[in-house]
Amino acid sequence: MSAVSVNVKTARARLGVILPSVNTVVEPWFGCAVPQGVTVHASRMFLDANLTREALVRMDREEGMLGLKQLMSCKPAAVAYCCTASSIVQGLEYDGRLNHELQHAAGVPAFTATGAIIEALKALGAKRIAVCSPYTQAIDDAEHEFFTAAGFEIAGSAHLGIADSFRLADPTAEEIYALWQKSWQASGNAGAVDASLITCLNMNSQDVVSRIEHETGKPVVTSTQATLWKLLRAAGVNDAVLGYGSLLTEF
Repeated sequence: MSAVSVNVKTARARLGVILPSVNTVVEPWFGCAVPQGVTVHASRMFLDANLTREALVRMDREEGMLGLKQLMSCKPAAVAYCCTASSIVQGLEYDGRLNHELQHAAGVPAFTATGAIIEALKALGAKRIAVCSPYTQAIDDAEHEFFTAAGFEIAGSAHLGIADSFRLADPTAEEIYALWQKSWQASGNAGAVDASLITCLNMNSQDVVSRIEHETGKPVVTSTQATLWKLLRAAGVNDAVLGYGSLLTEF
C-alpha cells in the first residue's frame, strides 16, 4: 500500500472540526467525502458516556473554546463545532451566541452544526419538516423546541432513545432508514412535508440520504451532511460531492 501525503503548500483547504470525544463518525466520513486537496483536522472535547443536558453543557463550558484554540494552531480555513445536541438542549438564543463567539475567536468562518442545519434547510426552501434522531425523549423534546423557535414546523418525528453517547453511532443504515420512515409516516400528509431532517453528528445518517430523496422526491438534511456542506462552502470549496443528496450536489 502506498503512503498518502499532503503538501500543505498546495492543499486547497484545511477544514477544522471540534468534536465531542465520543464521536467516531465525523473524521472518517468527512475525510473520505471531501474533494481532492481538502483535508480535515480535529480537536476533541470530553463528553460523558451518559448523554444528558448537564453533560453537554459541561462539555461546552469547560472544553469548547479550548478545543477551538487547539484547532486554530493548524490554521484551518473554516471551523465547525460538531455537536448538534449541545445547542439543542441550550436553545436557539444560546446557539446564536456560540456562533458569534466561535466566529470572533477563530477569525475565520466558524459555526455550529445547528447553524449549518438551519442554513441548509433555508437554502432548500424547507419550512415543514419531518425530524428524526437517535436521542432520548428529553433531548428529542428540546430538539422540537429548538427548530420550532428557528421558524420550522415539525410535521412528524421519531427518535431511538439512545442514552449512551458513544452508542449514538451504532445504528446501521437500515435502522436509520426505518427510523426515518417512522417520522415520515407520523407526518400524515407527506405531500406537505418540504424536507426530512436527521440529526446527530455521531450517527451515519449520510448513508441514507440518496435513498430517501429518490423515494420521496424531497430533500434530506442531516447533521453530518449539512455540516460538511457548510464547511466546504465557507472554505471556498464549491465542488459537488456526489452520493449524499441534493444539498451537496446542487447548493
